Amino acid sequence: MTIPATTIDGLLNRRVTLEQPAKGYRVAIDTVLLAASVPARAGEFILDIGCGVGGASLCVACRVPGLNGLGIDIQAGLVTLFRRNIAANKFATGFEAQEADITQSRPSGLFDHVLMNPPFHEEARHDVSPDPVKQTANSQMATDLGLWIIAGMAALKKGGTLSLIHRSSRLEEILEHLRKDFGAAEILPLLPRRGEGPKRLIIRAQKGGVFAPRPCLPLVLHKEEGGYTEAADAILRECQPLVFQSP
Repeated sequence: MTIPATTIDGLLNRRVTLEQPAKGYRVAIDTVLLAASVPARAGEFILDIGCGVGGASLCVACRVPGLNGLGIDIQAGLVTLFRRNIAANKFATGFEAQEADITQSRPSGLFDHVLMNPPFHEEARHDVSPDPVKQTANSQMATDLGLWIIAGMAALKKGGTLSLIHRSSRLEEILEHLRKDFGAAEILPLLPRRGEGPKRLIIRAQKGGVFAPRPCLPLVLHKEEGGYTEAADAILRECQPLVFQSP
Protein backbone atom coordinates (compact mmCIF):
# COMPACT_ATOMS: atom_id res chain seq x y z
CA MET A 1 0.00 0.00 0.00
CA THR A 2 1.36 3.42 -0.95
CA ILE A 3 1.41 5.88 1.92
CA PRO A 4 -0.60 8.99 0.99
CA ALA A 5 0.31 12.56 1.84
CA THR A 6 0.49 13.02 5.60
CA THR A 7 0.29 15.73 8.24
CA ILE A 8 2.08 15.99 11.59
CA ASP A 9 -0.40 16.60 14.38
CA GLY A 10 -0.44 16.63 18.18
CA LEU A 11 -2.55 14.85 20.79
CA LEU A 12 -2.82 15.45 24.55
CA ASN A 13 -1.82 19.09 24.21
CA ARG A 14 1.03 18.03 21.89
CA ARG A 15 2.55 15.58 24.33
CA VAL A 16 2.07 13.04 21.51
CA THR A 17 3.35 13.67 17.98
CA LEU A 18 1.28 11.91 15.33
CA GLU A 19 1.89 11.51 11.62
CA GLN A 20 -1.31 10.51 9.82
CA PRO A 21 -2.90 10.64 6.35
CA ALA A 22 -3.93 14.14 5.32
CA LYS A 23 -7.22 12.83 3.87
CA GLY A 24 -9.55 9.98 4.74
CA TYR A 25 -9.66 8.44 8.20
CA ARG A 26 -7.99 10.67 10.81
CA VAL A 27 -7.62 10.35 14.56
CA ALA A 28 -10.44 12.00 16.50
CA ILE A 29 -11.34 12.40 20.17
CA ASP A 30 -12.70 8.83 20.26
CA THR A 31 -9.09 7.64 20.07
CA VAL A 32 -7.98 9.69 23.08
CA LEU A 33 -11.03 8.75 25.14
CA LEU A 34 -10.49 5.06 24.41
CA ALA A 35 -6.86 5.32 25.50
CA ALA A 36 -7.92 7.01 28.73
CA SER A 37 -10.13 4.02 29.59
CA VAL A 38 -7.26 1.51 29.72
CA PRO A 39 -6.24 0.85 33.38
CA ALA A 40 -2.63 0.04 32.52
CA ARG A 41 0.36 0.18 34.84
CA ALA A 42 4.10 0.38 34.20
CA GLY A 43 5.57 -2.89 32.98
CA GLU A 44 2.29 -4.26 31.64
CA PHE A 45 1.70 -5.32 28.02
CA ILE A 46 -1.19 -3.95 25.93
CA LEU A 47 -2.56 -4.97 22.53
CA ASP A 48 -4.13 -2.35 20.25
CA ILE A 49 -6.37 -4.13 17.72
CA GLY A 50 -6.95 -2.09 14.56
CA CYS A 51 -4.26 0.30 15.73
CA GLY A 52 -4.14 2.52 12.65
CA VAL A 53 -1.31 5.03 12.99
CA GLY A 54 -1.07 4.31 16.73
CA GLY A 55 -2.94 7.23 18.24
CA ALA A 56 -4.55 5.24 21.06
CA SER A 57 -1.44 3.25 21.93
CA LEU A 58 0.68 6.37 22.04
CA CYS A 59 -1.80 8.16 24.31
CA VAL A 60 -1.75 5.23 26.75
CA ALA A 61 2.05 5.12 26.61
CA CYS A 62 2.26 8.85 27.27
CA ARG A 63 0.08 8.49 30.38
CA VAL A 64 1.79 5.34 31.68
CA PRO A 65 5.61 5.44 31.52
CA GLY A 66 7.31 2.07 31.17
CA LEU A 67 4.41 0.45 29.29
CA ASN A 68 4.93 -2.19 26.58
CA GLY A 69 2.61 -2.74 23.67
CA LEU A 70 1.81 -4.22 20.28
CA GLY A 71 -0.38 -2.63 17.61
CA ILE A 72 -1.98 -4.75 14.88
CA ASP A 73 -3.66 -3.44 11.74
CA ILE A 74 -4.61 -4.92 8.39
CA GLN A 75 -3.45 -1.82 6.45
CA ALA A 76 0.27 -1.87 5.74
CA GLY A 77 0.53 1.87 5.13
CA LEU A 78 -0.94 2.70 8.53
CA VAL A 79 1.38 0.21 10.23
CA THR A 80 4.33 1.96 8.59
CA LEU A 81 3.09 5.29 9.96
CA PHE A 82 2.66 3.77 13.42
CA ARG A 83 6.29 2.65 13.32
CA ARG A 84 7.33 6.18 12.39
CA ASN A 85 5.24 7.51 15.27
CA ILE A 86 6.90 5.12 17.71
CA ALA A 87 10.26 6.49 16.63
CA ALA A 88 9.04 10.09 16.98
CA ASN A 89 7.72 9.62 20.53
CA LYS A 90 10.59 8.56 22.76
CA PHE A 91 8.29 7.38 25.59
CA ALA A 92 6.95 4.64 23.26
CA THR A 93 10.14 2.60 22.86
CA GLY A 94 8.40 -0.47 24.33
CA PHE A 95 5.91 -0.61 21.45
CA GLU A 96 5.86 -2.50 18.15
CA ALA A 97 3.49 -2.51 15.16
CA GLN A 98 2.60 -5.45 12.92
CA GLU A 99 0.50 -5.90 9.80
CA ALA A 100 -2.07 -8.63 10.49
CA ASP A 101 -5.77 -9.46 10.17
CA ILE A 102 -6.88 -9.92 13.76
CA THR A 103 -10.01 -11.79 12.67
CA GLN A 104 -7.76 -14.48 11.17
CA SER A 105 -5.01 -14.61 13.81
CA ARG A 106 -5.42 -15.39 17.51
CA PRO A 107 -2.71 -13.95 19.78
CA SER A 108 -2.51 -16.24 22.83
CA GLY A 109 -3.27 -14.89 26.30
CA LEU A 110 -0.19 -12.78 26.84
CA PHE A 111 -1.66 -9.31 27.28
CA ASP A 112 -2.76 -7.44 30.38
CA HIS A 113 -5.05 -5.11 28.43
CA VAL A 114 -6.61 -5.01 24.97
CA LEU A 115 -8.09 -1.90 23.39
CA MET A 116 -10.02 -1.56 20.16
CA ASN A 117 -12.00 0.92 18.10
CA PRO A 118 -13.85 -1.51 15.81
CA PRO A 119 -15.35 -0.34 12.51
CA PHE A 120 -18.64 1.42 13.27
CA HIS A 121 -20.62 0.63 10.11
CA GLU A 122 -21.90 -2.52 8.51
CA GLU A 123 -21.24 -2.34 4.76
CA ALA A 124 -24.82 -3.11 3.74
CA ARG A 125 -26.24 -0.31 5.92
CA HIS A 126 -24.30 2.79 4.95
CA ASP A 127 -22.72 4.54 2.01
CA VAL A 128 -19.14 3.30 1.78
CA SER A 129 -16.46 5.98 1.64
CA PRO A 130 -14.59 6.24 -1.69
CA ASP A 131 -11.34 6.61 0.27
CA PRO A 132 -9.90 3.07 0.63
CA VAL A 133 -8.21 3.72 4.00
CA LYS A 134 -11.34 5.28 5.51
CA GLN A 135 -13.48 2.55 3.93
CA THR A 136 -11.49 -0.19 5.65
CA ALA A 137 -11.40 1.70 8.94
CA ASN A 138 -15.14 2.42 9.05
CA SER A 139 -16.80 -0.60 7.41
CA GLN A 140 -17.30 -4.15 8.54
CA MET A 141 -19.17 -7.27 7.60
CA ALA A 142 -22.00 -8.01 10.03
CA THR A 143 -20.03 -10.69 11.90
CA ASP A 144 -16.77 -8.79 12.31
CA LEU A 145 -17.56 -7.12 15.64
CA GLY A 146 -17.91 -10.53 17.25
CA LEU A 147 -14.65 -11.68 15.68
CA TRP A 148 -12.83 -8.63 17.06
CA ILE A 149 -14.12 -9.32 20.56
CA ILE A 150 -13.24 -13.02 20.32
CA ALA A 151 -9.71 -12.07 19.24
CA GLY A 152 -9.42 -9.62 22.12
CA MET A 153 -10.58 -12.23 24.60
CA ALA A 154 -8.08 -14.77 23.28
CA ALA A 155 -5.24 -12.26 23.60
CA LEU A 156 -5.94 -11.44 27.25
CA LYS A 157 -4.61 -12.99 30.40
CA LYS A 158 -7.26 -14.09 32.89
CA GLY A 159 -8.33 -10.98 34.77
CA GLY A 160 -7.13 -8.71 31.96
CA THR A 161 -9.32 -5.93 30.58
CA LEU A 162 -10.84 -5.26 27.18
CA SER A 163 -11.67 -1.62 26.38
CA LEU A 164 -13.67 -0.67 23.30
CA ILE A 165 -15.54 2.33 21.95
CA HIS A 166 -18.55 1.97 19.69
CA ARG A 167 -21.94 3.36 18.74
CA SER A 168 -24.44 3.28 21.58
CA SER A 169 -26.98 1.60 19.27
CA ARG A 170 -24.79 -1.53 19.27
CA LEU A 171 -24.73 -1.90 23.07
CA GLU A 172 -26.93 -4.99 23.35
CA GLU A 173 -24.99 -6.72 20.58
CA ILE A 174 -21.67 -5.95 22.27
CA LEU A 175 -22.90 -7.21 25.64
CA GLU A 176 -24.09 -10.42 24.03
CA HIS A 177 -20.60 -10.97 22.57
CA LEU A 178 -19.03 -10.32 25.99
CA ARG A 179 -21.40 -12.51 27.99
CA LYS A 180 -19.61 -15.84 27.58
CA ASP A 181 -16.03 -14.94 28.51
CA PHE A 182 -16.16 -11.73 30.53
CA GLY A 183 -17.29 -10.88 34.06
CA ALA A 184 -17.44 -7.24 35.19
CA ALA A 185 -18.39 -4.94 32.30
CA GLU A 186 -18.51 -1.17 32.89
CA ILE A 187 -20.57 0.91 30.44
CA LEU A 188 -19.79 4.61 30.16
CA PRO A 189 -21.95 6.74 27.80
CA LEU A 190 -20.42 9.73 26.01
CA LEU A 191 -22.86 12.64 25.81
CA PRO A 192 -22.23 15.35 23.19
CA ARG A 193 -23.87 17.85 25.61
CA ARG A 194 -25.79 17.63 28.86
CA GLY A 195 -29.38 16.56 28.18
CA GLU A 196 -28.53 14.87 24.87
CA GLY A 197 -28.50 11.13 24.35
CA PRO A 198 -25.20 9.27 23.85
CA LYS A 199 -23.99 8.55 20.33
CA ARG A 200 -20.92 6.68 21.54
CA LEU A 201 -20.08 4.62 24.59
CA ILE A 202 -17.01 3.02 26.09
CA ILE A 203 -17.15 -0.46 27.57
CA ARG A 204 -14.43 -1.88 29.80
CA ALA A 205 -14.77 -5.58 30.61
CA GLN A 206 -12.66 -8.00 32.64
CA LYS A 207 -11.90 -11.50 31.36
CA GLY A 208 -13.33 -14.25 33.54
CA GLY A 209 -15.93 -14.36 36.26
CA VAL A 210 -19.69 -14.04 36.23
CA PHE A 211 -20.99 -11.61 33.62
CA ALA A 212 -22.20 -8.45 35.36
CA PRO A 213 -22.71 -5.31 33.22
CA ARG A 214 -22.75 -2.07 35.20
CA PRO A 215 -23.85 1.35 33.92
CA CYS A 216 -21.62 4.27 34.87
CA LEU A 217 -22.13 8.00 35.04
CA PRO A 218 -21.80 9.52 31.55
CA LEU A 219 -19.03 11.82 30.42
CA VAL A 220 -20.40 15.09 29.00
CA LEU A 221 -18.05 16.27 26.27
CA HIS A 222 -19.12 19.83 25.39
CA LYS A 223 -20.40 22.82 27.33
CA GLU A 224 -23.58 24.57 26.20
CA GLU A 225 -21.62 27.71 25.32
CA GLY A 226 -19.02 25.74 23.36
CA GLY A 227 -15.71 24.12 24.13
CA TYR A 228 -15.01 20.99 26.12
CA THR A 229 -16.24 20.47 29.64
CA GLU A 230 -13.68 20.49 32.45
CA ALA A 231 -13.93 16.70 32.77
CA ALA A 232 -13.43 16.12 29.04
CA ASP A 233 -10.62 18.67 28.86
CA ALA A 234 -8.73 16.88 31.65
CA ILE A 235 -8.68 13.74 29.50
CA LEU A 236 -8.17 15.27 26.07
CA ARG A 237 -5.52 17.84 27.02
CA GLU A 238 -4.14 16.96 30.45
CA CYS A 239 -3.61 13.22 29.94
CA GLN A 240 -5.90 12.16 32.80
CA PRO A 241 -7.54 8.69 32.93
CA LEU A 242 -11.23 8.16 32.31
CA VAL A 243 -13.13 7.52 35.55
CA PHE A 244 -15.79 4.79 35.58
CA GLN A 245 -18.09 6.00 38.36
CA SER A 246 -21.30 4.36 39.57
CA PRO A 247 -24.47 6.51 39.51
